[in-house]
Parts: sequence; C-alpha cells; structure tokens
Amino acid sequence: MPRPPIALLVDRLEAWTLLALGLAAGIVLPHPVTTVLWTAAARAFERAGDVGMVARLTSLTKFGGRIDARLHGDTLGHLRFA
Repeated sequence: MPRPPIALLVDRLEAWTLLALGLAAGIVLPHPVTTVLWTAAARAFERAGDVGMVARLTSLTKFGGRIDARLHGDTLGHLRFA
C-alpha cells in the first residue's frame, strides 16, 4: 500500500531539518555527530522516495563512505584483521 502524500512530505521535511542540523553541528562538533545526523537524513530521504538525494549524500567526498556504511548497518569504528 503506497504511503499517503502527507507522510512523504513529513519525511522530506524531517530529512532537510536533519541535514541542516548536521551542517550546523559540523561547525562545532566532531565528524561522528555530523555523520549520524546525515545518515538519519539519508534514511528520511529514502523513506520519502528521494533516491537522488540519498545518492548525493552517499557520494560526498569526506562523509559519503561513512554514511553509506551506516545505512547498510556497518558501524564498526575500527579495523578487523580476522
């Protein structure tokens, strides 16, 4: 069953808000906080059906790889050798 248009609008508004918060947080806080906020924004864009914006967020030079990993559940913060 497709989601109602108002739900998509709320998801899109949530996504842009999280993106803006991540941008503001990036000025004063370390990158893990920014990555968490931008990952949440990417999930909200995904729920809203905006795959283009998700692609933009995951292709960012500095944070894209981290956002993509968190979207797929890979949250290891260290290397594993086994």
